[in-house]
Amino acid sequence: MAAATRRDYLSPFRHRDFCVFWTGSFLSSMGTQFTTVAMAWQIYELTNSPLQIGLLGLARALPQIVLLLVGGLLADAMDRRKLMMCTQSGLFCVSTTLALLTFFGKATPHMLYAATMLLAIFTSLEQPSRQSMIPNLVPRANLAQALALQGTQRYVPIIAGPSLAGILLAFSGPAACYAVDACSWIAMLSALQVLRTKIPEGGGWKSVSIESLREGFRFVWSHGVIFPLMLLDFSATFFGNARGLFPIFARDILFVGPKGLGLLYAARAVGSLLAAVGMTVLGPVRRAGRWIIIGIGLYGLSTALFAQSRLFWFSVLMLALTGAGDTVSSILRSTINQLSTPDELRGRMSSINSIFTSNGPQLGQFESGLVAAWLGAEISALTGGLATLIIVAIIAAAFPVVRRFQIQHAKQE
Repeated sequence: MAAATRRDYLSPFRHRDFCVFWTGSFLSSMGTQFTTVAMAWQIYELTNSPLQIGLLGLARALPQIVLLLVGGLLADAMDRRKLMMCTQSGLFCVSTTLALLTFFGKATPHMLYAATMLLAIFTSLEQPSRQSMIPNLVPRANLAQALALQGTQRYVPIIAGPSLAGILLAFSGPAACYAVDACSWIAMLSALQVLRTKIPEGGGWKSVSIESLREGFRFVWSHGVIFPLMLLDFSATFFGNARGLFPIFARDILFVGPKGLGLLYAARAVGSLLAAVGMTVLGPVRRAGRWIIIGIGLYGLSTALFAQSRLFWFSVLMLALTGAGDTVSSILRSTINQLSTPDELRGRMSSINSIFTSNGPQLGQFESGLVAAWLGAEISALTGGLATLIIVAIIAAAFPVVRRFQIQHAKQE
């Protein structure tokens, strides 16, 4: 049985539309990494302030807090593919404008914050639809593998993207990075255009209401595992996310410059990719709750050790371990969420989940920048990692159902 599972770990690619959607998502994720690296470096170069880097996270988080809920309602009310095509067009326009402003030397910190908020607005509106479409593209029996492969689609770009972006940034500047991102949105638009699968229309505009939103919250709140997992993810990424501090570590602590910055971003994703591939090959995990706790514990411990490192290779290793731990947790949480949620509630559940999973890192970037401006980047990352370990212990003790939870794979069709 286990051998058959390993042989079938690529089975979702047998479905044409999943393959097309995966490819478009891969290219757009690659482009996003170019913007992430370029914008953080550009802000730090313009302002020389850790707090200003942190404000990028706040600029991303503010639109997401409200609009992810709207995106979830829209995902359950209308054609998810058409909604995504509209948002991808908006993302293309913002990236193109950002590239032109930077190329002509007109970009200011305020413009970068405005562009960040616009990117966050469009991403918030499309993210629930992107997540909710996966179960429509593969049979239920292949969903766990599809979600794991979707994880590799995210993490391969996070490995290659920052490294390539660091090289492009060093030789051509941030404008070229933004231009690459603009081209990547065209790839996603093309993928959406050629999908053949009929995506459920949802409940129509009559379903867009406060009551339907309450229905989504009631479902999440009443589920014994989904809500505690969302709370755990938010808390861990709020305190333990050192990503916003990478430009400071690269320039002022490890002295590796923009090329090294790209490798710091990529290191975390190397661990993420290895974990995602490993979980895909090994097949379904029964004791999901236990492995979620272990994964987030590893994430916090590795962050604390990274904070104390002055050796570049050891810093890279610790970041790889943070990526591995986070990915084990993320894939298992996504599988639990999708298998436990009816299709008619999936968009709203995904939007509520995204409030936790997306805003945790973004608000955490602001928190880490604030602490770094006050106490230094090393103390900021160290206290964040230790706080993550404490939170994992508290939630594991307060919600024993989480650490005992098992995925019932026998229900697969």
